[in-house]
This record gives sequence, structure tokens and C-alpha cells, in this order.
Amino acid sequence: MKVLAGIFSILLVLGLGSLGNAQMSSTPAPKVYLEFKPVVGGWSEYQITSKGEKPIKMKMAVVGKEGDAYWFETVTEGGREGKIISKVLVSGNPNDQKNVRRMIFKHGNEPAMEMPITMMPMAQPGPAQSKGKLVKKGAETVKVPAGTFKTEHWQYQDAEGIVDLWVDKGVSPYGTVKYKSEGFEMVLLGYGKGAQSLITETPQKLEMPQLPERRPRKR
Repeated sequence: MKVLAGIFSILLVLGLGSLGNAQMSSTPAPKVYLEFKPVVGGWSEYQITSKGEKPIKMKMAVVGKEGDAYWFETVTEGGREGKIISKVLVSGNPNDQKNVRRMIFKHGNEPAMEMPITMMPMAQPGPAQSKGKLVKKGAETVKVPAGTFKTEHWQYQDAEGIVDLWVDKGVSPYGTVKYKSEGFEMVLLGYGKGAQSLITETPQKLEMPQLPERRPRKR
């Protein structure tokens, strides 16, 4: 079960939109449509509140680079599954499945595990593939626990509802200061530079279970 919990947590690194299902409840997963701008060492930490659930904390960071790809790490604490670290090597936005080259997770004190790419959940579509529209609402000053920010307010609208995003380009890696949709809110607690990976061990390979070989029936 612990391995399964870690697998589900990989949803986190495929975009914030999967957070609701991964850690919090059966609340429909919110969607995030922001550009991924990795800067090695850049990090941001959030408090996430879902209706009827205990708040959790999530930290996102870009913790390294290999060639043209970046290691993107998320750490969640306070959820039902305890502390979970998810780490992916990506050549672009983690929301796009084709950008993901490697996936590693660590659940509590359990050994770090590397997942086969074939186990990766399907990512949510970005604005180009969605049927909604992204509307620029203008400049707004927003106060969150991390401070007061002069942000650009964006609103995503589709048949499922409305998502409001307040963005500051100085916050790595997505620029998110505040995110709000029905029954869900995420606010910035802090951000900065100098982030390093919390997974320092060599991960074990998570092997896919082999299905029993089917023997031909005797005639």
C-alpha cells in the first residue's frame, strides 16, 4: 500500500491539477494553466486547503539539471499519506507527458523508488488542448502569507467552472501566488533560491509485476 501511495503522489509532479485526487479527497482535481519556467535552485511553498479537508503544505523546487532537462521536485506534508517526495526529470512542462524522462518518489522513511515511465498517469491538457478560455483580468495587489505581491490576475473558464490565478513572474517555477477554484485554494507561504533535492540516496528500481504466463490449453 505504501508503494501505491507513492505512485499516486507522482500525480503531483505532473501538474498541480492532480493534487486534489493525489493527497486530499475525492474533490474534482483543479487544473492549472501556467507556464513552467525552471531556474535551478528556485523553490516555492504553499498551503493548500480543500473543502472538508485538513490543510496541507506543498513545496515545489527545481533541484538540478541534466543536459537540457531539469529535476523538478515536490514535497507534500500533512496529508493522509504523510510526507511524500516526488521528483521528475523533465525537458519541458511536467504537465506534458512526453517531457517526462525519469520519475522518482519517496514515502516517509521508505527507500526512494524509481518508477518506469510506462506507469506515468496521463497528464491533464493545457490551454491549447482544452475547450475553455484563459482571460486576463488585469493587475491586482494580493496579500498572502508570503507577503504582498503585485500580480497579474488570470481566470480560466470552461464548462466545469472557473479557476482564478494570481501570478508573479519572480516566483519559481510556475509564478503562482494564489490559486482559487470552487472548494479549493492554494496560497504562497514562501519562495526563494538555493533549493536542493531531499532525495539523496540512489533510488531502487520499481519493477512492474510479471503477469503469469498463460499456457495453451490441451486439446
